[in-house]
Amino acid sequence: MTRISTIVPTYNQEGYIDAAIGSVVEQLGDFSHEILVSSDGSTDGTRAKIQEWRKRYPMLVRDISEEPNVGISGNFRRLFQAASGDYIAILEGDDLWTDPTKLQSQKDFLQRNRECSMVFSMIKVRQIPEGGDSFLDRQIKLTKEKLSGEDFLADPSMNLIANFSSCMLRADLVRQLPDRLFRERFNEIAMAFFFERFGPIGFIKQAMSIYHQHAGGVWTGLPREAQLRSGIESRQMVLEVADSRHADAIRQIIEERYQKPLKALFE
Repeated sequence: MTRISTIVPTYNQEGYIDAAIGSVVEQLGDFSHEILVSSDGSTDGTRAKIQEWRKRYPMLVRDISEEPNVGISGNFRRLFQAASGDYIAILEGDDLWTDPTKLQSQKDFLQRNRECSMVFSMIKVRQIPEGGDSFLDRQIKLTKEKLSGEDFLADPSMNLIANFSSCMLRADLVRQLPDRLFRERFNEIAMAFFFERFGPIGFIKQAMSIYHQHAGGVWTGLPREAQLRSGIESRQMVLEVADSRHADAIRQIIEERYQKPLKALFE
């Protein structure tokens, strides 16, 4: 039977982690499942909540947390290395899945479309604490279910995925992820362009997850200057791992969308 590993990286997400893990436990389908959760040295009650889930579902939930904080990239790497599935799904600890057949749907897609290197679905963005929900225009406008790097570059953000929690990856390709992707913040843009070297990226135009956008988020919690510098850093990473045919377009986006606005902040 096909095996799926769901990895849940988390850090100080005590208020979200129960809902996140609960939405993974509820997944249904014809596959065997393991849930790997890693708290990256959390200082709140996140680790205790993970332990509660492990005790309730000892054959399903594994806690592979370690106390020293190794950062987002180190935590992802730890989880990827521990995963034993044929496919690896990601759910960040402050998000949740809303469709109990999410894993089944994405597995079926990858088995039907063996040329695709990975698949992602639409996301619903929920503002915290306001509570308003919305969808991303860049995903609403997509009309294809198999995307190339050119499709990603057609959007100035280069980021049609927007959130790791919508993704399922072929595990054999995860094991080929280069060290370069983990030297700075591991991000979905660079990951997507690496996977695109091996085949199209699948897209399911159905919202199956909620991305909680809040001030404590890795991106949304940053001031404007830091966001721009982070944007440059992540896209420089893309430049290094993407197929060479994309190099000129990537450089242009870095210049126009990030370097020029950053320079303007100091004029």
